[in-house]
Amino acid sequence: MHDQDRRSPSAGESGEHLAPVSYLPWVGSSDPRARSTAEDDVAAASDATGDEPEETGAERDERIDRLVVNRLRRSSLSVAEVRAVLVEHGLDDGEVEDWLERYERLGYLDDARLAEQVVHMQAVRRGRGSSAVITELTRRGIDGEVAHSAVAAIDHDAEVGNAVAVAERRARQLGGLDRAVAERRLTAFLMRRGYPSDVVREAVASALPRRPS
Repeated sequence: MHDQDRRSPSAGESGEHLAPVSYLPWVGSSDPRARSTAEDDVAAASDATGDEPEETGAERDERIDRLVVNRLRRSSLSVAEVRAVLVEHGLDDGEVEDWLERYERLGYLDDARLAEQVVHMQAVRRGRGSSAVITELTRRGIDGEVAHSAVAAIDHDAEVGNAVAVAERRARQLGGLDRAVAERRLTAFLMRRGYPSDVVREAVASALPRRPS
């Protein structure tokens, strides 16, 4: 396989900037007239035989590459997610590794960068705790060491601040409850959000301050 210069795609819907993406060089001519002529030839052959022409290796590569590229344009993918797409579409182990190596080398796939994006999205924008972020990274097939390294970058004070903000919003719905009941429910809620126990205690104490006796 030979490298070609690539063009930069637009950012994905989530606002995260992806590496430049275009179709792989082995998938046919860039000349639209040549492509049109080839398509006419295929159509003519189909009409003559009455059957759909068998897909060539180059046509298969183009189809799969278009699928992967379209998904990368919509959102970032992990190496594991792209591997699953390639396997699903019939590439053997050697072909899969060749395609993955190329996508990584050209900067289209980067699990460390993706892990940082997931941490920001889950922790900062969605108010989830570190254990919930680890679960999401694992679900997306991010290597454990890479995942824990990304989550370790979450500052403790920042995580407490996120938890307090989440707890205060939730506490507004618990105003009519006995304090002990409200504490239990708020604690359980924050634990489900993936916050560690020490962060939960600080957040609950802040969101449900004790009334003076």
